[in-house]
Amino acid sequence: MANTESKLISAVLEDKQVHVLLQANVDKILRTHNDIWTFIRNYFEQNGSTPPASLVVDKFRDFEPIPGVGATKHHLEELQAEFLTDSLKDILRNTASEVQGGEGVSALEHLITKTSELKKDTAIIRDIDVTDIESAVAYYENVQKMQAAGTMGIKTGLPGFDNYLPSGIMPGQLGVFLAYPGIGKSWLSLYFAVQAWKQGKSPLIISLEMSETEVRNRVFTIMGEGLWSHRQLSAGEVNIEDLRRWHTNKLEGKPEFHIISNDGGGEVTPSVIRGKIDQYKPDLVIVDYLQLMSPNQKADSEVVRMKNLSRELKMLAIGDEIPIIAISSATPDDVNKLDTVPTLGQTAWSRQIAYDADWVMALGRGTNSDIIECVFRKNRNGFMGEFLVQVDFDKGWYHYKDFEDNK
Repeated sequence: MANTESKLISAVLEDKQVHVLLQANVDKILRTHNDIWTFIRNYFEQNGSTPPASLVVDKFRDFEPIPGVGATKHHLEELQAEFLTDSLKDILRNTASEVQGGEGVSALEHLITKTSELKKDTAIIRDIDVTDIESAVAYYENVQKMQAAGTMGIKTGLPGFDNYLPSGIMPGQLGVFLAYPGIGKSWLSLYFAVQAWKQGKSPLIISLEMSETEVRNRVFTIMGEGLWSHRQLSAGEVNIEDLRRWHTNKLEGKPEFHIISNDGGGEVTPSVIRGKIDQYKPDLVIVDYLQLMSPNQKADSEVVRMKNLSRELKMLAIGDEIPIIAISSATPDDVNKLDTVPTLGQTAWSRQIAYDADWVMALGRGTNSDIIECVFRKNRNGFMGEFLVQVDFDKGWYHYKDFEDNK
């Protein structure tokens, strides 16, 4: 890689295309010439231009530019390919050692995490030219095709939500359910997931609070539409033959619906989620809930940890072009007012998630009430508003209610 790095540095000094390296996160893949690149980047940031080759040579005596090497972009792609190959060899070598040592589970987790980090390290920043009309035409034609095919965005079946977010839950979006404990945010998120599944989408649930079997019971309750109650499923009071017939009639041939939990004690980080996305290729990811996630890197405080997690989830949604819904706890200003709808400022530990999110829906429910009040506290791609949902968690049904109906 040393020779390729020399060519890359020589190319950028020659064609002055520093921005190509800036948008490619090249800091992560340079090994022998990272100090030279750091000097070039700092010079560019301070002076707005590429340093003369003579200045670089004067500072780094061991470096000798290669004349006429060609375009920076070409050598960047060459370096990325070499970096990927070498890194994958290291990852597979370490994974094989763990497998031979009888640590199969650890090996799998290591493989998923490291390959996800590798994908992130070799990602590039995307851009468009707004004056490129052909690019715009291609985009809008694709949007029209998706609308005609009914694949534009995920609809929830709740008129209140769908009216305020007309395009549906779109790829690349980070949405947030914000509520105090016990309101029903996990149940409502699973209802959204089932609605996506009914539209031919494949959901992925990351459950950090409940076991995968408990989540499955809730999903089966919603999918069953009255065939059984959540209480019956939790107690195992189900006719097995009826269950098999229901599976044959309703589930066979449908999209996959994966549930991931950390019941085994493993940490769930954004890198782990990225690995699961690569593995299952879902159309929707739900994280329940944000405050229980572990960051890719340790943080000095809970506030910093939440800021990092929020940003990493947003980058994950954009990078993988997938909608992510994160469930977030709210911190009450007054413990005697838990029946109110929280504000953005009451997001537990950090408001960063509210800044990063495309939409935030806050939920509130009175004691022993079957009515959830849903309020859009932020909606970047739609309209602000509020609506009501009448719920029966045990039977798994959800009905939209207008405020006028509730008077």
